[in-house]
Amino acid sequence: MNISRSSNVTRSSKQLGTALSLAAVVLLGACAQMPSQPESGPAAAEPPLISGSAAGTVGAAPAPVALRQDHPQTYTVAPGDTLWSIAGRFLRDPWQWREIWRQNPQLRNPNRIYPGDVLQFSHDADGQPRLAVGERDEVPLIKLSPEVRIEELNQPIPPVPRDAVESFLTRAVILSESQWKGTPYIVADDDDQVVYADRDRVYARGSLFDQPRYQVFRPGEALREPGSGRYLGTAGVYLGEAILEQDGDPATFTLASTIAPIRAGDRLLPIEAERELYSFEPHPVPPDTEGSIIAKLDTDVTQITQYSSLIVNLGAQEGIEPGHVLAIYGKGREVEDPVSGGSVKLPGERAGLLMIYKVHDLVSYGLVMQAERAIHLQDRVTTP
Repeated sequence: MNISRSSNVTRSSKQLGTALSLAAVVLLGACAQMPSQPESGPAAAEPPLISGSAAGTVGAAPAPVALRQDHPQTYTVAPGDTLWSIAGRFLRDPWQWREIWRQNPQLRNPNRIYPGDVLQFSHDADGQPRLAVGERDEVPLIKLSPEVRIEELNQPIPPVPRDAVESFLTRAVILSESQWKGTPYIVADDDDQVVYADRDRVYARGSLFDQPRYQVFRPGEALREPGSGRYLGTAGVYLGEAILEQDGDPATFTLASTIAPIRAGDRLLPIEAERELYSFEPHPVPPDTEGSIIAKLDTDVTQITQYSSLIVNLGAQEGIEPGHVLAIYGKGREVEDPVSGGSVKLPGERAGLLMIYKVHDLVSYGLVMQAERAIHLQDRVTTP
């Protein structure tokens, strides 16, 4: 089973978005936490919610590029930079990156930026701002992880900080109920224990096991759309790995790298081959996109802040793709009118910006890029 593929669940009430090509992701990281979900009940926020839609206006003209007055004429890309941070040096709105970035066909990877590249700002013949690579400096070898490996910095800079999302790329999965039921499962261990841990031998069935390593998950709580309660999928809790010793019915595994107790009935999902990540660029969602924050991926902290990973009720069916940027709006509230009497509803203020980095069929993972005020579950996400 391909754990990074989108769920097969359908949602008839949502408008289908424009067809898209989903960006691939590198399968890295570790996440053992259940996504925490909001309390039941409809979300209340301004402007009015069009639940899970991304209709947009086909062919809508992009907004005028807003440059920073203090933007540099040249900038040398440094290790640790991201597309978002570089865009913020030139643009007031970093999601307008595509409007100024010009690919250079002379480069081996014209759509990538590397440490050592010198970015040059100019205007084209029509007076439109543009940014292109002028030259590339040599980057020396640098130790990336103490006493682990030494690599040349020849990887393109990512759109978002790697350490902020890598733990959620493979070890945070969302499947439909039918998909969970169809995954292979652990039957028992070899010592009649209730819970299992590292180096324990366990037996599993439900599949022809042909991979050397598998990930162990436990189905968690269902994700539901605010207001309607419509089922969007079930998130899995990552528990560890299982190394195949011998296939059969049941097959024999040894547990490894466990970060929580494993029990009979927990599920096994194959580990996919690593694929390229960060091949997307910041860009705004289509006009009139509307959705909600339905869960957060890290329950170790109580507050949603910059670089928090969230789940929104927008996915491939709405035309969402990695790199899409959404504005976050808080809930509106009603207050008493001290002069005219009665109540008046105050609009929800903008609370931050969210960039999508992994897309499923009905939901997506997004990273908070800017937190301008308090962000909460069930806050609105919409076109910036």
